[in-house]
Formats: sequence, C-alpha cells, structure tokens
Amino acid sequence: MITASPTTKRKQVLILGAGFGGLSAANLLRKGLTQEECQITVIDKSKYFMMGLVNLWILKGTRRLDASQTALDVLENKGISFLNNEITRLDLPNSTITTATKTRNNKLVYDYLIIALGAELAPEQINGFKENESCFNVYDAQRVPYLREKILTLKRGRIAICIADIPYKCPPAPYEISLLISDILTKNGTRDSIDLEIYIPTPISLPVAGANISQDVVSLLDDKHIKFHPQHKLKRVLENKTLEFENGNKINYDLLIVVPPHRAPEVIRDSELLVDSNKQGWISVDRFTLRTIKYKNVFAIGDVTEIRLDGAITVPKAGIFAEGEAKIVSEQIINEITNNTNNNRIAKFDGKGFCFMEIGDKTAGYIDADLYNEAGPTIRLDSPSKKLYQMKLEFERSRMKEWLS
Repeated sequence: MITASPTTKRKQVLILGAGFGGLSAANLLRKGLTQEECQITVIDKSKYFMMGLVNLWILKGTRRLDASQTALDVLENKGISFLNNEITRLDLPNSTITTATKTRNNKLVYDYLIIALGAELAPEQINGFKENESCFNVYDAQRVPYLREKILTLKRGRIAICIADIPYKCPPAPYEISLLISDILTKNGTRDSIDLEIYIPTPISLPVAGANISQDVVSLLDDKHIKFHPQHKLKRVLENKTLEFENGNKINYDLLIVVPPHRAPEVIRDSELLVDSNKQGWISVDRFTLRTIKYKNVFAIGDVTEIRLDGAITVPKAGIFAEGEAKIVSEQIINEITNNTNNNRIAKFDGKGFCFMEIGDKTAGYIDADLYNEAGPTIRLDSPSKKLYQMKLEFERSRMKEWLS
C-alpha cells in the first residue's frame, strides 16, 4: 500500500487515466516538484497512448496503428510511476482507491487525487447496432484500418455517418471524418457513385459554437456534396441495413459509421462523486479550480467532467480543454505542497481552447474558443489552409515529445 510518510513531507498524488489531462498533469507536477516532495503515480488500464486525432490519419492511410502507439511505461524514466491496471473502487472519505489486481498492494492511498478517466463509449445503447463488416464505431482504433478497406472497396451506394447522442469526444470529429472520406473517395475515383450523408440529433452542427460557425461547417460539407441532416436522432439500426430515426424517417445504407453514446466509466457512476441525476454520470466540478464539490483534495479534469456554460451547453469533451485544466490543477497542487503562500494569484481555468479541423487534401481549418467570455462563449473558425494542417501535425509531435519522450 502506498502511504504518505508522517516523518517526511512526501505527498502522494494519484492520477487516474493517461490521456491528455493525465499525462499533462503528471509531467507538470514532476517538473514542479522533486521526488522527495511528491510521488506521482499514473494508473491506466491501457499500456499505450495514442491521440484520438491519429484515427483520422489511419483512416487516410498516412499512419499505421502499430506505429502510432507509445508505451506508457516510459513515464518511469521521468520519475513518474506507471501502474497498468483498472480502478474498481473509489473510497473518497478514506482517500483510497482500489485496483482490479488482487494483491496486497491493490489499495492505494493518496494526498491528492486527479481523476482524468475520460469518457466511456457505449455503442450497446444503440438499439440494434452491432459492429460488423458494414457497421463501424468510429472511435474504435482497432477497426479503423478495416473501415478504410471497406471505403476503398465500395464502388457505389451510400455511406451514412450518424451521431447517436451528445455529448461526444471532439465535436468537429464527425465532420472531419465525412470530409476525409470524401477526399478518399475522390482519390479512389468512386466519389460520384457514392452518396455521403451525415445525420445528427441537434438542430445545428456545433451547438457550443453557435449558429454562425455551425453554418460555416455545413458550408464546408456542401462544398464537398456531403448531405447534412440535422434533427435526426437515431432510434434503432434495423437488420436490413436500414436506420430508423425518432422523427419517423428511415434510410438505407451500405456502410454505417457511428459516433456512439458516451458516458463516464463505471467506477465513477458507482461513486459518490455524482451529485445529480445525470444519466451518463459526469462529475460536477468548480469551473475554475476543477475541484470536486465535496472533496477539496480530489480534482476531475477532461471528458469525465461536466462544466455547464449556459443551459444545455457545456465545455466540449476535447483533449485541449483537459490539457488546460491539468495545468491549473497542477499549479494548485504544487503551490500547496511547496507552501507557496507568496503567490497571491489563484490558479483558475480560463475556458480557452482550440482545435484543428481537417477537410482533406492536407488542409485544415482552426477553431479558437473562449468559452468563459463574460459576454458569452466566442468561437472563431479560420479558413482552411495547408499551413494549419502542418500546425496540426506539429501539435501531435510536440505533445508526444513533451509527455512521453
């Protein structure tokens, strides 16, 4: 069992999850605290990390899955402990977590806990959906190479891209996927014989971005002759390659690509962190400090949280926001452990973030967001360019180097 020694001042920080938020927090804490001051342990059920955006490049054929994953145990070289395990229980009153491995060391004690477990995919919530040769969960990295093969071998018919529910990871992703598929089909010489359509449950493409940016996205789809169908919430997938929507419409498809419903991991849904009846089980936190409501030494960052902006609009589930939140959480923990009382500035998350939106042909746009703006969230979409695409490539390279080199 890992415990904080009463005779030394060494603190124990447990980080649950090795995604954008977890890796960023671990590295920042290690840079700001010596090993004598703090032991940092990252726990994740996966042995490898790969940015979700790399799925797009695997789909395009410019990356291979086996060449895009980095082993998480390289964190050990930085003085950061890595435990490849699954968290099965949070005992927050006793500052303890339990892992799945049944050994005498499967209970870990912490002084600070950072929950960065992300969102869990729940395709089983879609009535009738089963992954097979014509149905794909777009977030399943292992299946993306097969999806590419199916796209290349399809000679005619309809490819349907369907967002099953909101929220989901990386709001622009389904539109990027449709634009990249259009590019693949064009290069393959089959674009004119294949209908490409996208179905979403909301009235506009990106509710968090507002009507103007949403229309700009639809214009990008129109330019590539991708048919856009708002207010089409998926009801069920029928056996005869048919989709039925709650508005009564039915459509046939030859290839179905689904953005499945998302929810918090089971260990979170079973915990006392949930303070409302949110059916997906997102953690409520202070929007500036990311501290959980009841436990001041427990933070939650990234996709596992729900930070409401206005009504139904929330901070998007995107890695860049998890990274920004990790910086704020790390600063608070460093200041507390080092008793940095001379710094009167309280670290606060500013709600700012960005992402790149690929449209094919090695071109990308840039979405810049200021979600905590006093006058209301402001979003800007910069016109696609080759330069922005190169910036996206560099974004991935720089983060991987910083976190896992």
